[in-house]
Amino acid sequence: MADVVVADVARAVGLAEGALGVEAVVAALSRLEPVSVRVLGRAADLPVPIVAAVCGELRKRGLVAEERPVQFTVEGRRRLAHGVAAVETSCPECGGRGIALSAQTARLRRGLAAVSELAPPPRVELDQCHCTPKTKLRRVLAMHAADAINGRRILLLGDDDLISVALLRFVRQFGGAIEELVVADIDGRLLEFIAGELDDAPFPFACVEWDVREPRPGRFDTVVTDPPYTAEGAKLFLARAVESLAGPGSQVFFSFGSRRPGAQAELQRAILEGGLEIRALMRDFNDYVGAGVLGGTSHLYHLALPATARPQVGSLYTGG
Repeated sequence: MADVVVADVARAVGLAEGALGVEAVVAALSRLEPVSVRVLGRAADLPVPIVAAVCGELRKRGLVAEERPVQFTVEGRRRLAHGVAAVETSCPECGGRGIALSAQTARLRRGLAAVSELAPPPRVELDQCHCTPKTKLRRVLAMHAADAINGRRILLLGDDDLISVALLRFVRQFGGAIEELVVADIDGRLLEFIAGELDDAPFPFACVEWDVREPRPGRFDTVVTDPPYTAEGAKLFLARAVESLAGPGSQVFFSFGSRRPGAQAELQRAILEGGLEIRALMRDFNDYVGAGVLGGTSHLYHLALPATARPQVGSLYTGG
């Protein structure tokens, strides 16, 4: 029924983005209500007049309330809201990272710290370097804020940072449902550890041993990766991420922190050549344990796919 309403509203408004645009407004409203049309427009990445028109059509159908700021009616919440508990992520004092770790997440932080202690040690020949428990949580909150978790098919291209475990614990604490989670990594011992942690997950998952140099086609709404430190390695992971996306509107959360001259510019060229747009670049978003090459941090690129294309790639690891 929700799909019928979304398609109907998209036709009524004449949205160039089609149903995806209406879904973006509904998802943002689910997270933020009650909310002004201006803030809703920023969250949905759509012009304010378009968002106002979508809300007007939903209001005609009794799914958005007459009063302002914008909020669902009881019927609208039942039919359209995602059913995920509200999680506060905005923060004026978050060190420029844009994601707050509120008191709501304290238990989750402690749990991630405990599981991190049990994980296999990093393999330096694969440029593995574990991010801190706070960073794991910040990444998941950034995904949540972008509506990249609930109801999504998620691919983790490499997961020595245990984002899979963080996603599981987030869903358990705050609700929602992942449609599918796939962890692809070359490190068999890591996959075995993750499979044990996800054993009773309330969503389908798979841990797949895979070398990034081999193509991995698939259809995923969200791809998350923290690739090697070289520009060529980053571009290869980026290519695999694009190959794995379901289509326009799919998202990539890409961590990269090389301080080598020109590395960031080279990556950004590859992003554009790959048909991706940069929704956000959060500098020094990720903190790592003992990451001398990265200077202890890396940036988080939030990318989206408006059109399908493929970047050019080369060799992989720092030792290659």
